[in-house]
Amino acid sequence: MTRSSMGIRLAVLAAAAVAIVLVAVVVAGGGGGDDKGGGSPAAAKSALQGIPQSGIALGSPDAPVTMVEFADLQCPFCAEYHRNVLPTLLKRYVRTGQLRIELRLLRFLGPDSDRLARVAAAASTQNRMWQFVGLAYQRQGAENSGYATDDFINGLATDAGLKSADAGAGSDRIVRRGEDAARSLGINSTPSFLIGPAGGSLERFQPGDLQPDAFIPRIQEELAK
Repeated sequence: MTRSSMGIRLAVLAAAAVAIVLVAVVVAGGGGGDDKGGGSPAAAKSALQGIPQSGIALGSPDAPVTMVEFADLQCPFCAEYHRNVLPTLLKRYVRTGQLRIELRLLRFLGPDSDRLARVAAAASTQNRMWQFVGLAYQRQGAENSGYATDDFINGLATDAGLKSADAGAGSDRIVRRGEDAARSLGINSTPSFLIGPAGGSLERFQPGDLQPDAFIPRIQEELAK
């Protein structure tokens, strides 16, 4: 075999190896989709299956502890909390009837925040707010990039099981109540939290990081009272 023919053969083999690796990567990544590990309607439904919802609240109305989150649906740190912390809280405290979570939506980051918040509020009137919010975080785009188009929001609404995505005056009033509460408490960043006994006085709670271990001791403290 000549030097030139050997070089051609090695080049062909190298190209074939690269092709095999690329195919393996695509298969391992789920075909190159942008689901981000949980942006499907089935995943959103499974995460909340069997947990009571009422308006902006998630969990048993008889739960002894209430935690309130103030969030902007464009906020990447809010999305981080939703991915890293909420699943543990749902499994350990919400499903067991010990914790009830409320979500107050803010919209200070920009127009996309406003549009998403109003439709999420509309979802709360159908007891589907948490499905909508979960999908919104999983599919979150870059801040103020204009990603929350009509098609994007209608896709979220459909996949969250909303009968209507109408974000009229009633939805705006729901969001404004959350904004008024945040203003009265001096809350100007997201995510921010309140925690305390159900029906009692709630206190500001700001975890050191967005990991379950930063929340569990504080919840345990309330449960022990």
